[in-house]
Amino acid sequence: MNDLLLVEEADGVSYFHVLLVANMQRTKYTVHVNMLRHGDGVWRTYLTFDRDQLLDPEWESKAVLANNKIYIASTQNSIDFFDLTTSSISTVQLPHGVEYGDRDTMLAPADDASDVYLIHAKNLQLDIWLHKGDNWLLVDTISLRDMVANLRIPGCEVEDEPTAPLWINHVGSYAEFVFLEMGRCALHLDVKCRQLRKVYDMTEEELDLGDIHPLTMIWPPIFPALTDNLARNAM
Repeated sequence: MNDLLLVEEADGVSYFHVLLVANMQRTKYTVHVNMLRHGDGVWRTYLTFDRDQLLDPEWESKAVLANNKIYIASTQNSIDFFDLTTSSISTVQLPHGVEYGDRDTMLAPADDASDVYLIHAKNLQLDIWLHKGDNWLLVDTISLRDMVANLRIPGCEVEDEPTAPLWINHVGSYAEFVFLEMGRCALHLDVKCRQLRKVYDMTEEELDLGDIHPLTMIWPPIFPALTDNLARNAM
């Protein structure tokens, strides 16, 4: 794990760098949290702690910053969160029946004083959980079977039945959208509108899709008006 997280503050943006280091036997893990504060100009050690177990980094779990806490998957059934205010560490069990698998579970920050969303894909169904207080709430369930079948992705269907595994690549803030992988395609799911679109086909030369890092912006964009001098130079 080697993640860069940012937090907006009154005087600017600060960054947290989360680095996970394991021993040779992968029986001990050290998590290093470094901070680059706005205007500071230098990275400083913010927090370092050891854990006897964390989810194997090969599962591609990602750290998430939400409500001034950093969340990291610790086992297939739990997540650790590190409170940056109190420097305390706690563990939260995942909802009953949910566990980290092969790229089928991901966290995303919530949009209020709650903690995090947990998005879980299984059997072409997407479940969205919200951790609030000490409880997990199932806030949405989306069946993707018909949506995927309508896309007719080459090599992923037998008699109109989707067969390839569905993986989660990226979850947007507040779980408003999800990027998925199926076969050699990237799919975008608009959670609110319940709309699934194919947005990318891998070429024959590409071995894997890699991580998706979407850029979100206001649409349509609003550009500043050009002055007369700039307008003449642009012509």
